[in-house]
Amino acid sequence: MLDARREDLGRMLRAWRMARDPAALPGPVPFRGHRTYLTQLDMALLLGVSERWYRALERGEDRGYAREMIDGVARILALPPRQATALYRGTGHQPPRRPAGGVRPDAALLDLLHQQRRVSWICDQAWDVLAVNAVGARHCPWLARADANVMTWAFSAEARYQLRDWEARWAGSLLGRLRLAWQRWPDNARLDEVVRGVRREPGVAELWERTADTRETSDDAARPMYFPLVAPDPVDVRVAAYGRFGDTALRWLVLTPEDPTVAFP
Repeated sequence: MLDARREDLGRMLRAWRMARDPAALPGPVPFRGHRTYLTQLDMALLLGVSERWYRALERGEDRGYAREMIDGVARILALPPRQATALYRGTGHQPPRRPAGGVRPDAALLDLLHQQRRVSWICDQAWDVLAVNAVGARHCPWLARADANVMTWAFSAEARYQLRDWEARWAGSLLGRLRLAWQRWPDNARLDEVVRGVRREPGVAELWERTADTRETSDDAARPMYFPLVAPDPVDVRVAAYGRFGDTALRWLVLTPEDPTVAFP
């Protein structure tokens, strides 16, 4: 028998989903059409779970849903703080210390992002991905995940395959940026959470100790990255960061191939 409170939460969640316009999502969606609402299948695809698993959530079934899944639901539906808190507590999780859907890119920045023909995305101070263009989602699928975080991914086993010569060419620079940001924004609880997660990854604790000098003389240097849809061999790319004047809350990042003849299909 379903718990009445969870069943009621499921009804509210269904209403929130039906009110979410797919056109308002901050990145490409894995479906086509002109609907003005998200289906349960849409949610499942965006979350990376089965439709049956997501449907159980809306039915009010208690299946011990992972925190990452609930984070993704709150993010996809852009739930305001009170709704997000109800969702977290109703599924047995503590609400995040930061408001769900905090700082967001404005329409002008999103328009520029989606015009790009290079891998491009927008993230916040904690490197949570807020929006990604279609090219980025195609060549770096992890960017389109509901819980995508640049630093969490960059130190994962998956990243060490796509970021070639990872320890020598990528890890030091990325770790330097992460730890400087950690010092710069000590009140950012989400950033602290990301740092703690990264430091638990294999080999990172030792790397952290070896790279205390975060000065980087060639931080804009081209580095090898593998894109199987572009070329059979790694492509050297430069990572450029842009932002709104005087605004440190958002980063707009673009990957540009060193070779101007390389194009992202």
